Amino acid sequence: MIKTLFYKDATARPLQVVCLAAVCWVIVVYAVALMPISMDESGNNPLNNASSMTLASQATVIIAIGLANIEIRSGETMMAALITGSRCRMAYDLMVGKAAIIVIAGLFLTVLNTVGNGIIYGIGDTGRFAFQYLLLAVMNGIAVLSLSLFARSVLLGLSIYVFVPMLLKPFIIYLIPATNELFYPEAIREATADCSLVGTLMSIMWLLVFIIAGYAAMGLRLHRAIDIG
Repeated sequence: MIKTLFYKDATARPLQVVCLAAVCWVIVVYAVALMPISMDESGNNPLNNASSMTLASQATVIIAIGLANIEIRSGETMMAALITGSRCRMAYDLMVGKAAIIVIAGLFLTVLNTVGNGIIYGIGDTGRFAFQYLLLAVMNGIAVLSLSLFARSVLLGLSIYVFVPMLLKPFIIYLIPATNELFYPEAIREATADCSLVGTLMSIMWLLVFIIAGYAAMGLRLHRAIDIG
């Protein structure tokens, strides 16, 4: 069933379009990083290798939006749930299939990001940045996918992903500065830069939280479908 669901999503035309958009996003980020623009009198481009990588890692958000939109609008999953009768198994298969697409897309985008980063900033600590990009890209994609499915709306899920950290994170860090390392972008940087055990554990914890949230959202959606059926 996982292979069938994976193939259904992977061959969907909307997903192919958003994958192309994700590739274009990475290219645009490094094209801007190459431009002679500045936000102050220094004349230096505000993007460096780390900030460019962070921006480029948002490419999987575009793919996650496409996956969530396909799932929310499609009735095929509901029909499959009615046929199999097992919402837990179906929810698991759905989440694994969609997460696999995000991971595979993340691997391809990691190669593209590494090439762009190397061309503009030179070959430095390529391995660490590539691994960091892959983790950030996968985490960003799964986060948006899970939030969108849980909210049953792509727009609402994306709004939560963008605005909740933007509004709450500075306030939380102001009150408790030590919590900065508990957010997954910083945890991933700590884990890849310093091999921090805390950063690694926090990254794993956030990944599990997003996967469980997505699984729960799938389960609730399928539960309603079976009850209605």
